[in-house]
Amino acid sequence: MKDPILKVEDVNLSLENFALSHINLDLYENEIHVIMGENGAGKSLLMQVISGVIAPDSGKIYINNTPMKSKAFSGLFKDVIFIRQDATMISQLSVAENLFFNNLPRKHKLLPMIDYDKLNYLCQCFIDELGLPVSTFDKVSTLGFAQRQIIEFCRAYISDAKIVILDEPSSALTQSERDLLYRIVRKIKERGAGIFYITHSIEDVTELGDRITVIKKGQLIGTRNVSECTQEDIIRMLSAQNLNQRYPRIPVKKGRETLAVKNLGFEDKLSNINFELHQGEILGITGLAGSGRTLLANCLFGAVPNVKGQMFLNGVPVKIDNPYKAISNGIALIPENRLTDSIFGYLDVNNNVAVSSLKRFANYFLINNSVMEQVVSDYVHKLNIPQQNLHSNILEYSGGNQQKVVFAKWIMSRAKIFILDEPTRGLDIASKVDIYNSINDLIKKKASIIFISSDIEEILGICDRVAVLADHTIVCDLPTSDITVEKVLALSIGKD
Repeated sequence: MKDPILKVEDVNLSLENFALSHINLDLYENEIHVIMGENGAGKSLLMQVISGVIAPDSGKIYINNTPMKSKAFSGLFKDVIFIRQDATMISQLSVAENLFFNNLPRKHKLLPMIDYDKLNYLCQCFIDELGLPVSTFDKVSTLGFAQRQIIEFCRAYISDAKIVILDEPSSALTQSERDLLYRIVRKIKERGAGIFYITHSIEDVTELGDRITVIKKGQLIGTRNVSECTQEDIIRMLSAQNLNQRYPRIPVKKGRETLAVKNLGFEDKLSNINFELHQGEILGITGLAGSGRTLLANCLFGAVPNVKGQMFLNGVPVKIDNPYKAISNGIALIPENRLTDSIFGYLDVNNNVAVSSLKRFANYFLINNSVMEQVVSDYVHKLNIPQQNLHSNILEYSGGNQQKVVFAKWIMSRAKIFILDEPTRGLDIASKVDIYNSINDLIKKKASIIFISSDIEEILGICDRVAVLADHTIVCDLPTSDITVEKVLALSIGKD
């Protein structure tokens, strides 16, 4: 058997509130090694150590049997590419410029002028090869989050890196987009690279994985061959839950109509959108990337100008043309991209949770901080967010816990209609269940939920009804008991 291309021996790293302890791990050529664990378990931190971004306190890292000296290195090790979960491309550049940013073709070796004809030709060949849902000339700023994420992970395919680290590549993708991602990942494997694939998706493991390693609280729980594991085995390792507990549901009697949308439209991207929402009801909305899921959420929240059509709240016509009016009318939005649209990176956890509810704690011009912190602590506890120090900066928390902080913020605001755009993206199974249980608490209190997700199984598992977006409109609105995953997929791609 060949030697591993990467070997981690007894690596330790201590931070202020967390530690990686005695990590031993390896990776082989032509292997997809899946890394799983709870949010905050240390997966991304371990990958930063492996890639050379952070130096360990002790232990050794070997690449092709050569010891790496990360303390003398600033940045990634050579031969390693680390593609993170949140897209980091330059939004004002084109798809081609971003994709080949580190290897832009020049008109002349001695001149810095970019050969755009060659650049666009290379990019178009790549798009045609993989069937990417974008154009060479598209500005990244015009793409949806899922499209940006696909382009981000394509960078690993065109690189020459021997070790590829993919952090949650499928977390916001529909099934057809996942199929495209799987094709890209397999091509990376075929060219001889070894892949560390961080995911919370059981489907990713069974479709792609050769081996799986579970990490918990900075320690490796164990490594197994995927061929020797069942789905139940993996879930039991991760969270001690059975498959039938993944989508907890409670029976709630549907109440009066709280929201009605009539003939909503926006430019040529959305048209003739009609639906109703009732108290205690969860309406699921799904569709392919570019179908308008996030755009619809923003239209309902007043974050998009010049929206056509009518909205009715409790039977009364309203004009929601800015987010302030939405919030004033009891509408809350958890956006798809938490880093840019949901959290205040310079504030602590306490203030991120309380920011939408400050009037509750105001006495004229002063905030009663002691009462506010106690209420925040209660909400943080309900969502199982680590609360060792609520004055810690929000960016010190894992991505999943950041998402739960955003969720706590809007629950605390006492909104009545919640628009949740990919609310469980990037969360581990246990954290997802925390969110589902919080949603159940909301509908018991007669809140209404619009649940937008690219995960069709999640939609069918947690929602009462499902609306499918395709061809710029809603092509079906049915009880989840009357529709299947296959039917939703067919409607999403325009087949019936």
